This record gives sequence, C-alpha cells and structure tokens, in this order.
Amino acid sequence: MAAVVTRIREQPTRLRRLLWLLLYTLLAIFLMLLLPQMGSAGGPRYIAGVNYFDAGTKGNPLTWAQGSISYYTDQGDLSPLLVHAAADLFVADAFSDWTSILTAAVATTLAGQLGEDVNGTNVIANGNGTFTMPSDILPTAVNKPVAIVYDSDGAVTSALLGSGAGNTLYCFTNSVFGRADSLSTNARLLHALVIVNGNCAQTSSQLPDLKYRMVRTFGRVLGLDWSQVNLNVITRNPLPTAADYAGFTIMHATDSISCVPISICYTNPDQPKMDDRASLSRLYPVTLQNQSNFPGKQLFFENTIHIHGTVHFVDANGQPAQPMQGVNVMARWVDPTTDLASRAYAAASVSGFMFRGYAGNPVNGPNDGSGQPFDRFGSDDAAVEFIPRTGSNRSITRHPAPLPTLGERLAGLSGYGNTD
Repeated sequence: MAAVVTRIREQPTRLRRLLWLLLYTLLAIFLMLLLPQMGSAGGPRYIAGVNYFDAGTKGNPLTWAQGSISYYTDQGDLSPLLVHAAADLFVADAFSDWTSILTAAVATTLAGQLGEDVNGTNVIANGNGTFTMPSDILPTAVNKPVAIVYDSDGAVTSALLGSGAGNTLYCFTNSVFGRADSLSTNARLLHALVIVNGNCAQTSSQLPDLKYRMVRTFGRVLGLDWSQVNLNVITRNPLPTAADYAGFTIMHATDSISCVPISICYTNPDQPKMDDRASLSRLYPVTLQNQSNFPGKQLFFENTIHIHGTVHFVDANGQPAQPMQGVNVMARWVDPTTDLASRAYAAASVSGFMFRGYAGNPVNGPNDGSGQPFDRFGSDDAAVEFIPRTGSNRSITRHPAPLPTLGERLAGLSGYGNTD
C-alpha cells in the first residue's frame, strides 16, 4: 500500500546544524474507520467530538482543569505490609513519576479520605449487570475527583471484574485498574476511580510490579493513551537493544505474560520515558501563564521543536490523494556523527489522531449500545484527518532533565495519540 508523507517543516533553531529529524512510518497501516481501537500513540486518550461536547471544544483533548487533581484514598489498609499511611505514601510516589516531569503543568494532592472503608460488603455485583457501591466513588462524585480504593482482600476487584479476579494468581492483569469515568461538556475530566488489589501487596517483592501498574493506570487517569514506540521490545523483531529499552514507553498497550517480575523485561519499568514525558507535557504544558503555579518547572513551548506533516495515499501518478488516517509516524534523532537513527530518542504520533474514527452509518445508526453517539470523540474536520503532530508549537529543545544532554533535548518530539 503506497503512501506519501510530506516533508517535515521545522522552525529555525540553534540546534539545526546538529540535529536531523527522521520521519517515517512504522508498523502496519491501521484504517481507523474499520479498526479504531487499534490506532494509538502517546498522547490524549480522548478528543472532544461534535456531539455531547460544547461546539467550541471540538478537536480538543480532554484534560483535568488547570492540571490540578485532588485524590481521596480509602479509609482501610491496603495490606499488612502497606497499612493506610504507608499505602498513601506508595500512591503519592507513583503519582510523582508523572508530576515530577519538568515541562508538565500537572500536580496531584491527597485531599482526604473517602467516607468509608470500601470493601466487598459495600461493593456488590448485582444479578442484572449493575453494581451497588458507595456514592462517593461513583462517577457523579465529582467533589472527590479521583477515588482510590484499597481492596485489601481482592473482593472489590472480584465484584467488578468477575468472580475470583482479585485472587493473587491474577496480579499480572488485575493488581491496579481504573479510568476516568465522568467527562464534562467543556472537554474536562471530572472523576476517576482506581482500584488497588491488596493481594498484590503482601510481600516486598510484589511492590515494584504493583507500582509499575499503578503508574500506568495513573497515566490513563491523567488522560494519556497507549503508545507505539519501539514495539520490537515486545515483538522481539528485531531483537531489542539497550537503546530500544531506553526509548520504550511506559504507556505501551500490553506486556508479555512472561514478564514476572516486570524487572526481567524492562529496566526502570515504572519511569516515564521520552515519549511519555513529552505526551504529558503536550496535554499540560508549562506556559508563561501558569508557570508560577508550578514552581521549579520549565516552559514547554519555549523549549521544544515543532514537527508536522501530512500523510496521503497516492494516485496513479504518484501524487498525494486521499488522506491516510491511522498511520503510526515515528520521529527519531539522527546522530550527526554516525547518521544513525536513535532508538532511545524517539517519539510517535498517529495520523488523524484528532479526527473521529467512526461516525456511525445508516445501518448501525448514530449511537452505540449504551446510547452514546459514535462521534462524541474526535473532530469531524477533514483537515485533521491525515495530520500527525510531534513536538510543541514553537522552537528548540525537548523535555529537559536537569542539565539536559543533547539527546535528552529531543523529548518534546511526541504528539498526541489517537482516541478510543
């Protein structure tokens, strides 16, 4: 299948003599009209669409207002190893992996406790497919924006995911789960529920894996989608190098079941990588207007390079034709000495990530099985159907660590991911 990718347009920078940017398509071409769930790249999980959301928000990613998230934890203990106070510290540490990103204007605050010990006696799966649970963990409890449940014996997990799901045997998939479950019409995230399975926190050897899955879940709560950078770490084709692991995002979609403990597969598994850091910064950029609210953080737009282009099918004459949605586009730093594309300094975006994947049809109608319009997520503006974007809107470096290296300056390359 042929495609044309237009040449990238880069604004002038003082690093221009040192950096070449390689843009190419990676993986298979995913036609989002047919397979919308398969196209993802680091960036926003949700994009406001033409239905449900206010007209002026169409095409905007959904985020928490002002990047400020207050969370409330369960009254009970998580496990004998992580009693309530220790569990709160564990949660705060996992959140800090995201909030410590220097160019991301996001902050979390432990604002208090839930009104009860959430457990198997008050979270019940009803026979008709509904659930009974405390009111302050429901999607309507927007006064407690993020509710974190310490499921000490796995009973809540089993109630929500199915009988036996909270058993220790299923910690690989069920140790931490949750998502945003309430959205506003002005494209804001309003509420999220996270369940932490205490059966997966019984020994100190379980805690690294628990934290890894908690950080991934918190990434989703913050509004991030899955990414597709360096997937050869999973596919093993080609065999991954240390550089592949260094660039492999924490927000990849799935792990091999052989990765127990997770450390046998990944180095520093719970740490956000370049694409993760850049994606969160794109959602919550530190700007001149909000920098005073985030002491010690650095401006994002003033410290990144903007890269953008278009992706098309080609006609019989080899000229750009129909826009091509759902192509995973990769940007990598090219070492000016070796002319080799870096595996560590890389970022991705899916073409048409802002465009709706499916708008319904005369046969299926305009709404899904829950009555929600198919096109509530993603813009209907054809101009964004084929555009992947990486980086910020302005110039120079990337997400800098303290005293950033040249390679570290490339972290702003990633754009938004596609919507579910």
